[in-house]
Amino acid sequence: MLSDLLLTGAPALDPTGAGDGPGALGGIRAQVQVVVPVLTLLGADDGPVDLVGRTPVDAETARCLAANAPTLTRVLTDPVDGTVVAVDRYRTPWPQRRFLRARDQHCRFPGCRRAAIRCEIDHTIDHAKGGPTALGNLAHLCQRHHSMKQFTLWTVRQHGGGVLEWTSPTGRVYREDAPTPLVSFVATAAPPQATAAPPPATAEPVPF
Repeated sequence: MLSDLLLTGAPALDPTGAGDGPGALGGIRAQVQVVVPVLTLLGADDGPVDLVGRTPVDAETARCLAANAPTLTRVLTDPVDGTVVAVDRYRTPWPQRRFLRARDQHCRFPGCRRAAIRCEIDHTIDHAKGGPTALGNLAHLCQRHHSMKQFTLWTVRQHGGGVLEWTSPTGRVYREDAPTPLVSFVATAAPPQATAAPPPATAEPVPF
């Protein structure tokens, strides 16, 4: 009975019935995510467009939605494997977090081995100071070392390949390379070709 009420009952306060507005149900805002290739958005082609969680939509509908959207979030992806390289927002999307978790494996402060799954993703250059939400500006830090970076004289720079260069308050530099992957695949020589076995010998009839 309770489930029926929750699924079919009408709310007592619903300002959306006579117009949208703040408060009650009027304060609820839906978020619709449509993934549109930039060339399709510009009208150069009619490439595939995805309404996330539902179904593909045609390019013309996608351009209409984009033209009337209050905001747009740019997402840059690797053209080969689709990894999210950078986004125009503070929060990292799941594909980006998944890549960073595989790359970092643990807290990237020298000597700390707290697992990445228990760490926070830090912007090496603070987002408030213009640091992008990009793979080259993100790394896992445990809560302790995240706070230390933010509130003490320790500083960090990130180089290519996820290499972090930490500088202590005394000026000593520590280099923290990205860990070696736990699992790697190495090409091996092709197995030798099996030679076909000779056909079995047949006995000739012996004349009497």
